[in-house]
Amino acid sequence: MRLSKTFVFAGAFVLGAYAAQAAEIPADWVEVAAGPMFTVKAPPGTTFERMRTGDAFAGTFRGAGFELAVEFGYHREELKTPENVRNAAMRSVVIDEKPGTVTTGALGDPAHPYFAGLHVPAVENDVFGPLSLVVSGAADKPDDEAIVERIYETVKFGFKN
Repeated sequence: MRLSKTFVFAGAFVLGAYAAQAAEIPADWVEVAAGPMFTVKAPPGTTFERMRTGDAFAGTFRGAGFELAVEFGYHREELKTPENVRNAAMRSVVIDEKPGTVTTGALGDPAHPYFAGLHVPAVENDVFGPLSLVVSGAADKPDDEAIVERIYETVKFGFKN
């Protein structure tokens, strides 16, 4: 009996933590699609513009105070932290049930002094290898960097091979 109460308490705690995280998305945020590959929740006015590249799906999310360059494709290497990033810090995350890494730091660019990048190395695996997501972001203020990190947490993958 005591063991089952422990499991009930643990389950309630996990569900509560999940609900609290989901509740952190501001009510006015909108869904922005990166083509058919994935969506994010982001502040109103955020846009995605696709760019043509040789072997990857690429584009840029732009919003007030941030710009996020996206590469989604096979054999994407780990996030390359720009050389001018100082005080880089990495933390493990789970993005739409996939393990990933968020890297943050200070950029030498006075217009966009904050860096926040995301790498999800194996969105899906097939005969061609792992399909990966790399996002390299620049933000204007610490609050904008926090918004970028929150956007990363809302990624929902739509690509199915």
